[in-house]
Amino acid sequence: MKLQTDFAKKHLVFILFLLCFSTLWSQTGPGSFLPDLNELPGWRPAGETEVFKNELLEKIAGEETGLIIEYGFNYAVTRKYYNFGYRVINVQVYVMDNTFGSYGLFLRHSRNEKVFSQYGNSCYEKPGEFGFWKQYYFIKMSSDVRNDTVSEGCRQIASFIDSKIRSRGLFPVILNLTDNSSRNVRIFKGPLALSEIYYFGPLNIFFVNEGISFEKGDSTKIIFKYSDNNEAVRRYTEVAGILSAMPKFTNFTMDGDFSFSMKDKEHKTLYFTVSENNLELSIFK
Repeated sequence: MKLQTDFAKKHLVFILFLLCFSTLWSQTGPGSFLPDLNELPGWRPAGETEVFKNELLEKIAGEETGLIIEYGFNYAVTRKYYNFGYRVINVQVYVMDNTFGSYGLFLRHSRNEKVFSQYGNSCYEKPGEFGFWKQYYFIKMSSDVRNDTVSEGCRQIASFIDSKIRSRGLFPVILNLTDNSSRNVRIFKGPLALSEIYYFGPLNIFFVNEGISFEKGDSTKIIFKYSDNNEAVRRYTEVAGILSAMPKFTNFTMDGDFSFSMKDKEHKTLYFTVSENNLELSIFK
């Protein structure tokens, strides 16, 4: 009899533990920053929150999967919300390893759009999509319906998530390499994001930890940032050897100890030089 009583007590303790763990997980685990039932006036969650790691990311990111991972991906959380007019908003939250990744994705999605600061660090709105970034998070909301009701719903969700993420996070330091006259700023970490700026080929020939590109005047500037000057010089030497052997480039000319230029098939001039810890590239039309 005593054994049965002890077992019943242990079973009750285990159930209470599971209930407490479930409550704590809903409050602090992945997705705890998303609105739950009755937390959004006029909107309700459709289904449970879903969490996606690297191996499942392609289900929601599609062709963008490799690029998101390249920026430093941790995990993603998704949930859908609907109102009584059967309008649906799909919310995707990408949790990155640092602000370089979250801001990098934000720049990619907000390109050529008006950026404002109503939610998070920065936000944007374009047809069918509303997004913002804050700390390590990039939040994207999308809908097939485009009207004021959906737009206001996105703002309600953005406000809720914004209130749950306590720290704003710092803008990536590499932005200090630009100034007020810089346009179309992008940051990247690998060949996939770089290929959207200028395509050198499928190989990762620059081995860059952080990079930035921007337009200034009639040229595009790309800066590859390295840990020190020695690594910048080493990468410069390797890149000069690789690019000078590519048939897509002509008129290869050494312009000093740590500078060279060449032309591509579209008659653009590419000028490389080493500056402190950086390998800098200027592309002139």
